[in-house]
Formats: sequence, structure tokens, C-alpha cells
Amino acid sequence: MRLTHNLEYLMDEKARQLLIELVGGRAYDPDALKRKYLQERDRRLRPEGSAQYVSTKGLFKNFSRDPWVPADFKRDALLVHTEVIIVGGGFGGLLAGARLHEAGCRDIRVIEIGGDFGGTWYWNRYPGAMCDIEAHIYLPLLEELAYAPKHRYSYAPELLDVSQRIGRRYELYDKALFQTAITSARWDDGQGRWHVETNRGDRLT
Repeated sequence: MRLTHNLEYLMDEKARQLLIELVGGRAYDPDALKRKYLQERDRRLRPEGSAQYVSTKGLFKNFSRDPWVPADFKRDALLVHTEVIIVGGGFGGLLAGARLHEAGCRDIRVIEIGGDFGGTWYWNRYPGAMCDIEAHIYLPLLEELAYAPKHRYSYAPELLDVSQRIGRRYELYDKALFQTAITSARWDDGQGRWHVETNRGDRLT
């Protein structure tokens, strides 16, 4: 155990010296640690951007297949205007949609490459999958849903279930575009709106 950086400033000098004698002083330099994190981040930034990744085509095409929905899903392309487009149906997108709904916005379209809401918890369903953050901290909108987690650390099925509950509670299923990926998003300054295209031929503003 080490004396934390913050505790040093919460005690008088006598108490601080006693604690240092008992457990030891601060064993790190916070400024040096921050510099180290920045160095590690900079090492991971590459000029080729997304081109550094192996494409999920050819030999690797099965890695982009969604195992939870029929592969032959089809729908007509949409040519429509909507007030809000949310990219992604994970917790971040769900929370944004919920708060917009509470503020009175009903024209919300969530575009999600998966076949349902849930983000990480839509894709990861292997036996024993669970979150390592306590459920009451991690799960959004528990009070609004009047829902209490079943376990201190939720398993994947419950996390997916809560995602779906949020989608239903806030009517986000009504206009959601699942199994859909955005291929371009262009801001038109003159019109004051985004022009969004998808892999299913949608042309949305």
C-alpha cells in the first residue's frame, strides 16, 4: 500500500509523517507518469490511420459476418430527412437517444451495424461473458427503467436485455436502421444539415 497523491493534502503534517512511516511515501511522480502515458499514446498513432488494419474481405470475410441475424436481410433504401441521426446503438447512442426523447425529440434515427441495440453486449455472447464494472455504476438509466441488476457484476445476457429495454422504453426501435453501416457523412454549410449515405443505399439528411 502506498500513500496516495491526494491523501497527502488532506492531513496535517504530523498525521502525514505518521502515515508515511507506516505505509511509505508516494512512490511515483504524477507528472512523469502523465508524460509516459502521452509517449505511449503517441507510439500508437500511425499516419496511415484505418489503412493499418487488415480488411475483413476474402480470406477474412467471415470475421465481419453477424452470427446473430439472418445473412439474407434486405430492406428498401430510404431517401428521407430526420431531425437526429445517432451513429451506433451501444450505451452511448442509447443514452443520447433517451435524453433527446425526454427533451421532446421524437424524430430520432439510430444507425447500427449490428442487428439490435447493445453495442459490445450485442456482439459478445460467449459463455460467461460479463462486465468487470459494478452493474449499478455501469448500466445506464436504471432509475428511469425501474430496473435493479440481478448481479453485482452483470452477465452479458442481462446487459443486452437492458439495452433492449432502453430501446423500447424510449421508442428508439421505431426508426432504427439495424444491419446498416454509414459509408459517408458530409456537412452542407449552405443547407445547415448533414448528408449521410449507407451501405444499403440510404441517402439521409
